[in-house]
Amino acid sequence: MRFLTHPICRVLSSILVLLLAAPMPGAAATAASVADSTAETTLAPGRPSDVVARLDEALIDVMRNAEALGYRGRYARLESVLRKSFHFPLMAAISLGRHWRTLSPAQRRQFVAVFRRMSIATFAARFDGYGGERFEVVGEEPGPRGTVLVRNRLIKPDGTAIEINYLLKKTRDRWRVVDVYLDAKFSELALKRSEYGGILANEGFDALIARIERKLADLGADG
Repeated sequence: MRFLTHPICRVLSSILVLLLAAPMPGAAATAASVADSTAETTLAPGRPSDVVARLDEALIDVMRNAEALGYRGRYARLESVLRKSFHFPLMAAISLGRHWRTLSPAQRRQFVAVFRRMSIATFAARFDGYGGERFEVVGEEPGPRGTVLVRNRLIKPDGTAIEINYLLKKTRDRWRVVDVYLDAKFSELALKRSEYGGILANEGFDALIARIERKLADLGADG
């Protein structure tokens, strides 16, 4: 089971508050329309912690069967639960920050699709083995602008724990994940925002898509 070990930039809560409260012009409407077109509007009802608990169950199942499934099998098994549990269009828009409003509708759709694939691929590559681990949902805490932070941890057989927390936002009466925090404090969305923004500013949209596609290919080769 692999986890990112390189330093991840710390997110400032004020940035997330501003992004969730006031998306860039056109971001909310486009994200909603993309969500409809990609069938990401269905999520089993319940509390935010219920969403995370179902995700944890799926991850344990994939970990237990990791070798037999291989990377492609793990990706296929996780795709459905992640598409139901994550608000990929909103996450994609936030990850590009101010650059989102400069994209055409076709570019936005293309980016949401590749962002979703990269997110699922990361889970498929990361949870690639089982050694008796288990997940534990610790509880819920109120977050900024109506969000909820679900405190969650992966407990190893020796008792040590890795905190993998999820920030969820309610849309259309359904709770969805909008960010993931490793070690309880490092935002994966903030990392992507920093990385993607730099590539867009210096190299352009096509270069960003090409880079993500190369990473996807690398993950598949490693699996």
